[in-house]
Amino acid sequence: MPTQQDHRPRPDRREARRTARQADTHAADAQRNHGAGRLDEAERLYRLALAVQPDHADSLYGLGVLARGAGRNDLAAGLIGRAIAARKEAAHYYVDLGLALRELGHAEEARAALQVAVLRDPDDPRGHAGLALALETLGRLDEAVASLRSAVTLAPGDAQAWHRLGADLGMLGRLDEAEAAFRRTVALLPDDPSALANLGGLLFERNGLDEAADLLRRAASAGPPTAATLSNLGLVLMAKGEVVEAERLLGEAATLAPAEDAILVNRGSVLVDLGRFDDAEACFETVEARSRPGSDNAARACFNRATVLLATAGADRPGRLQQGWTLFEARRTLLAAPLNSLPDWDGLSLPDHASLLLHAEQGLGDAIQFLRYVTLASRRARVVLALPDALFGLAACLASDRCRPVRLHDPETLLCVAQASLLSLPHLLGQPTVPSFLPYLRASPDAAAPWRDWVGSLAGLKVGLSWAGSPSYRFDRRRSLKLAALAPLGGVPGVSFVSLQQGEAAGEDPPTGLTLSRPPVPLADLGVTAALIAQLDLVVSVDTAIAHLAGALGRPVWLLNRFGGDWRWQDGFAGPDDTSLWYPSLRQFRQREPLAPSAAWQDPVARLAGALRLQASG
Repeated sequence: MPTQQDHRPRPDRREARRTARQADTHAADAQRNHGAGRLDEAERLYRLALAVQPDHADSLYGLGVLARGAGRNDLAAGLIGRAIAARKEAAHYYVDLGLALRELGHAEEARAALQVAVLRDPDDPRGHAGLALALETLGRLDEAVASLRSAVTLAPGDAQAWHRLGADLGMLGRLDEAEAAFRRTVALLPDDPSALANLGGLLFERNGLDEAADLLRRAASAGPPTAATLSNLGLVLMAKGEVVEAERLLGEAATLAPAEDAILVNRGSVLVDLGRFDDAEACFETVEARSRPGSDNAARACFNRATVLLATAGADRPGRLQQGWTLFEARRTLLAAPLNSLPDWDGLSLPDHASLLLHAEQGLGDAIQFLRYVTLASRRARVVLALPDALFGLAACLASDRCRPVRLHDPETLLCVAQASLLSLPHLLGQPTVPSFLPYLRASPDAAAPWRDWVGSLAGLKVGLSWAGSPSYRFDRRRSLKLAALAPLGGVPGVSFVSLQQGEAAGEDPPTGLTLSRPPVPLADLGVTAALIAQLDLVVSVDTAIAHLAGALGRPVWLLNRFGGDWRWQDGFAGPDDTSLWYPSLRQFRQREPLAPSAAWQDPVARLAGALRLQASG
């Protein structure tokens, strides 16, 4: 039986091939124009190719890339999706589809598309870099770092990928690796303001102040300076002690970005250091009024305003002290999470069977200063006093049937029913004034005995010296000095100087003329240090835990203090003749002008040397 013939018109294969070649030619011309930046001509030629062959993959993709460049990510995603339908094996299509989806807010879909791109072409750095963007958006920074490492391995000259790698590592706290990545960025782009500013900002966080200042100055001069760069440079100079220039830069930053709360808080901070408390308070009030409640900037502004209120409290400004202690609680928002999950104490009395956990916070000097409130708190609750090892031996004198000192992680802390920081006690106890002073710490007699003979062998007035705090504190350069700066003390007859210095600075050689006796055994903790201080006639210290320790022991202490200085040494707590309500045995020798550190200490050291000469001769 004869078969039925198919009389439908057959497609002309030659015509199809000719059409495909024509579309390919238009697309190739479009790509050349696209690469040369002639975008209108590129779009015209892509559309010509699609008029000939509507499913021409490269032309659909090219139009999608043009749409993405014009900010039309919705159109881009549709066009590139059609291109993928026509040519699924093209890995680079998935890269641009993923980037468009991310811009549209579809982060997971973007990640999936970019993952396909990487699987299909693992040697394309764009795929790895794009996947990292999607992972960053999803908050998966560890994975983003891995993708960026692949990107920079494949394209070691990609400065943007190195920059993003540094930023992600910084957010993860992997600062050594972040610094290396930012340094690579600067090596590739030595005159790029953003690259310079980011490395400078990281070095500031790491206390590399001199190089940070240099990099940020280069960033500011490499192009129109941004508010962020000027603000960071101002903070670096503030930490270096160049507070006048720091205030100028932070003022410029605030002018460039008047709505930027973080910059206004920074400006307020430098105004505090210049003693311009009213101007500083206005900055902080502005930020509090306009910031989102509970935000970091609102908390920083509130805490800093608290320190202004405390610094300027006094009989002529009633209410500022109590208001200051209330606002001082804002610091808790800025601190790391507490070590326990106990509820906060409200300051009210607890039944005798319940214990209150009091714990140290921030530096050792802060803890010593606020230990004075423990006895008052113990009248309202039985206290478990958790302290770091350096303070534990010293706190034995606070033990009673109402107060039990323990180490920080002692199991007894878990049996308490409420907790409070030592620094919260003035607020919780409702203290309208600083409590009348009686020495609230004392050296252990057993610890003091070994020092008597050694100190007794020294001639004349016995004076302990502590000239530097911890260099890890960001603003340490403003409070600390080099031992060489104390050279004028060497010219005072009838004095024996004893080193109370700890840390790296303890190894500094004394200047010519200053004989410094070093303790024969290490000052292992503050209990041992207290025992030595108890045998001395006087302590001379910068603003460190040693000054607080001598003051809490009731021993004479002369404080070498920077201009501005910390809130606790300001007029709000001033006693007669440069003494302090915190420690009546403390006398201040303060910088009188906001000079650079190289010159700032000359005047207070000279005045202290003169006072010491009088004391030694009397």
